Amino acid sequence: MKTKIKYTLLVLSMIVTFNACDLDSKVYSSFAETNFPKTEEDARAMLTGLYAYFKCNSGAVNDNSNGTWCWPLFTTGAGGWLGLCEMTTDEIFNIERQEIKFNWGSAYDTYLTYTVSRNITRATYILDVLSKITDIDEDTKNNLMAETKCLRAWLMFCFYDMYGPIPVVLDPAKLDDIKYEPRPSKEEYFNHMIKDFTEAIPYLYDKTNNTKNWGRVNKGLATMLVMKLYMNDHQYDKALPYAESLTKMGYSLSNDYDKIFSEEHNNENIWSVPSGPQMGNEWFYYMIPPSCAEVCGIEVAPYWGVTMMPWEFYDTYDKQDKRLSGIADSYTGTDGTLYSRDGNQGERLPYGAIMVKYRYPKELTSAGNLPMVICRYADVILSLAEIENELNGPTDKALNYLKQITERSGVTHTIPADIQSSKEKFNEFLLAERGRELYFEGWRRQDMIRFGTYIKYGQSKGYPAKDHMVLFPIPPKVIIESGGVVENNPGYE
Repeated sequence: MKTKIKYTLLVLSMIVTFNACDLDSKVYSSFAETNFPKTEEDARAMLTGLYAYFKCNSGAVNDNSNGTWCWPLFTTGAGGWLGLCEMTTDEIFNIERQEIKFNWGSAYDTYLTYTVSRNITRATYILDVLSKITDIDEDTKNNLMAETKCLRAWLMFCFYDMYGPIPVVLDPAKLDDIKYEPRPSKEEYFNHMIKDFTEAIPYLYDKTNNTKNWGRVNKGLATMLVMKLYMNDHQYDKALPYAESLTKMGYSLSNDYDKIFSEEHNNENIWSVPSGPQMGNEWFYYMIPPSCAEVCGIEVAPYWGVTMMPWEFYDTYDKQDKRLSGIADSYTGTDGTLYSRDGNQGERLPYGAIMVKYRYPKELTSAGNLPMVICRYADVILSLAEIENELNGPTDKALNYLKQITERSGVTHTIPADIQSSKEKFNEFLLAERGRELYFEGWRRQDMIRFGTYIKYGQSKGYPAKDHMVLFPIPPKVIIESGGVVENNPGYE
């Protein structure tokens, strides 16, 4: 049984292709513990499989061990971490999936997302294998193990965000045991994420922009995720040193907001899902209406376009906001007709604005060959404003951090005159500004939960939002297969 489990995990890590610069996997027709992996090339090929689940297309990863496909973390569709963390919020409206507006209960099935969590076990196996390799130098081994620890902790981070602590295999000695384990405590799970990230950081790559390692995890990414963990847990004092260290890693704000999303290696981007013919970014497929030919000044191919920015959120932007250049209230149709919010709305504009965001040529967007920004320096600056406000109140320092973002967008004049009257007043504007700056980058749901507005938003819209819905229910299949060993989140019993 032990051999079967290990070989299954290893084969799975090899068969999934992730193409980003040097992240090409190899398929080996015959191997055994005595002959594989032995070299650095072998080890990197095995590690590459983990990256496949950090893609942004939908269902392109087959989970053969489960007999189905799954949602990668950053898919633009309604599944995956990104979809669930955006489409349940105030900034996104999905025409087809209204159950994600707090219409979910204990039977709500997110298994195609949850199944990706088994790669946490895969990472544990890879770490065990790497620790036993003797034919590579120590620096290389440390780097490979750091990458694996970071990816494991990042997977844990995403599932913790959605479900709270879930059963995970972190001890190589337990890889043989295929039975379900009870869910760990929040403290145990949280501390292990911190441990993995902090142990990985010294051995990870520095900035990977414009290097052959672009697309691989790096120091900035790991540091940012630790910062977010502490912030989401309201441990702002512990988040501060990680936020400050990010200001010393060589990243900077772009002078042009649009360039962040049209130049893959822009110095503001800390980590993006890299572009490539095998990466399949479906952003335009989900955003562009079926009758659209030109929008936001670029030619596009018409798609199904079921994901919109609600007009209520769109209207929080000032008319002078430069970020509106990538959000459309009108478009030219394939028939030459001008469709607009105030005129002929066509099929999609009744639901909201069109999020173009990525300014790439039609031939790239049609092929899905464009990167997807996940972590960037603007988030760090806004986080520093939040941390300073929480620790010391709405100081001039906190306000100056915030102004770095509003000045670039040309909207500093929208900052309320009394923003420094209280922490609450500062946070009210800051949360709104985070939404406008970072829309559809994955952070909105946890931002709203951290600021205490997520459930209130749902209730204000008349959705059946309850306090326990800050977490999603564990998929029914997991509850049933575990025989009740894995308990559901409170409120979903």
